[in-house]
Amino acid sequence: MMEDIVIKYRTKKPRLEDPIFIEGLSGVGDVGRLAAEYMIRKLNGKKLADIYSQFFAMPPLLIPGVKYERGVAELLKDELFYDEKNNLIILTGYYQGYRPENYYRYADKLLDLCDEFNVSRIFTLGGYTTGRYLKNPGVYVVTTSDELVEEMKKYGLKVGNSGNVFGVTGVLLGLGRERGKEVICLLGETHGAYPDPKGAKVVLEKLVEITNIELDLEEIKNESDKLDEEFERFMAERLKTEEKKEEFSYIG
Repeated sequence: MMEDIVIKYRTKKPRLEDPIFIEGLSGVGDVGRLAAEYMIRKLNGKKLADIYSQFFAMPPLLIPGVKYERGVAELLKDELFYDEKNNLIILTGYYQGYRPENYYRYADKLLDLCDEFNVSRIFTLGGYTTGRYLKNPGVYVVTTSDELVEEMKKYGLKVGNSGNVFGVTGVLLGLGRERGKEVICLLGETHGAYPDPKGAKVVLEKLVEITNIELDLEEIKNESDKLDEEFERFMAERLKTEEKKEEFSYIG
């Protein structure tokens, strides 16, 4: 039987100097995953490893299984990429776990990996649920120390009085603090009911500002603008429908 979590390297381990680790798994508004995948694509990230786990399960039933393409099956997996130029390791994927202890084991394994590569800082990316559409969403920050909070305030990030950060994105913060790591969680405001490139865009804007990563954001800005256009069309159609209903209500 396979181990609980297996990191299967697909290349010789690169020599990175105190790299930054970025986690972008699927979650609220898929903000983290969209942001991480965009970075990997634009930076031409190289495959480092696949991560397999007994804890990975397919939504919505959350039962184990496999995915297949063209008749060939493969275990569910998350993926690690690296970028030597910007000194990055990036995690992305759809899977985390389906029981509380699974999230802790996964986060602990990722922190072990960060130790192995002597990671200098960890960024976890996710969404902050608003339940409504925002034309100009902001970004909240949660960190592992008061000093980091003060540092992040310089970038115009929002700091909530209290709240929760769920999943591996959150557990990395908690376990990271216990292990003396600098972990910074960036949460882009998002409706939460659909994949949101707008939330991913604002998170990436702050991330590149903080880290000085060279990243072309033009494509995701265009995707964000298209979302604005679609929302405006939707609201215009909804207004027309409501006006027609109001007209009929006064007949008779």
